[in-house]
Amino acid sequence: MPRRVTFSTVVIVVFAMLSGLSAMAQTRQASPPVQAPTASTPQTPAKQIKRDEVFFSIARLINSQNESPVSAISAEVDGVIEITAINYRPDGKAEVTVKERTPSSAAFTNRSTRLLFAPPATGEKWTWVEFEEGRRFYPVERLFPFVQSELNKRKQATVTSWNAFLASITKQGEAATKLLETARAVVKADLVLAQPVLSARNALAEAVKENKYEETITAYNDLSAQTDPINALGDTYGDLKANDAYLRLSEEFKNAVNATNAARKNYVQSVDAYNESLVRVPFAFLAYGLQFTRIEAKVTSE
Repeated sequence: MPRRVTFSTVVIVVFAMLSGLSAMAQTRQASPPVQAPTASTPQTPAKQIKRDEVFFSIARLINSQNESPVSAISAEVDGVIEITAINYRPDGKAEVTVKERTPSSAAFTNRSTRLLFAPPATGEKWTWVEFEEGRRFYPVERLFPFVQSELNKRKQATVTSWNAFLASITKQGEAATKLLETARAVVKADLVLAQPVLSARNALAEAVKENKYEETITAYNDLSAQTDPINALGDTYGDLKANDAYLRLSEEFKNAVNATNAARKNYVQSVDAYNESLVRVPFAFLAYGLQFTRIEAKVTSE
């Protein structure tokens, strides 16, 4: 006869099944899942680049172009660029993030960029191979002609603006001389200012011709010292204010003085712009090694 299945028997079987499922769930929770490694998982390479080696690698590359001292270049680059991060790519290359040490200014914003270095086959010497610009990487060889050309332009701008300043001084001296000659003819008397202005003008012409910096600045200062007395001539001699020729030349002289002041400021600004570019990315990497150094302005902006 078949055995009768009672309600109590069913309850016992169901309880046993639920207990088994609970035990399996607890076992799964106790053992964390194993994740397969992915290509994006950071790997620690066998060879790691040292921070000093970053600067020496840059210096060695420059040295291969023009034989500048490696240690001096390395120290100079270290003085204007700081390393903020070093990461390693799956191919073993080091991705180095660097930042300008110079704070932001009116003309430049403090920048960060990345450089790529290839590991050495043997030894400790890494090779600088790429640089970042506009979020893209380029072979480092392309950086040399760009930096050389751009810094040459900015350096030449300081020479051009200095020559423009000298030309303005010369025109100021000529305008002063014409004004004083006309004033003397109007008042029919010698003017005390005439001789100092003529002497300063002649000294300036000679200094500029022979490219003598100190004598040029001295002559310019002597000429500038006469600006206010020349402008006050009309207050001293009433007849001058009624003379059209004098008034026209007086206006020309004032314009010449303003032009000289503007040229002086432009020269100083061009020097400042060139000097600051030497400590900015990407020029800071190569400037010193390519013989680009700071220029001291020969005059102040005021």
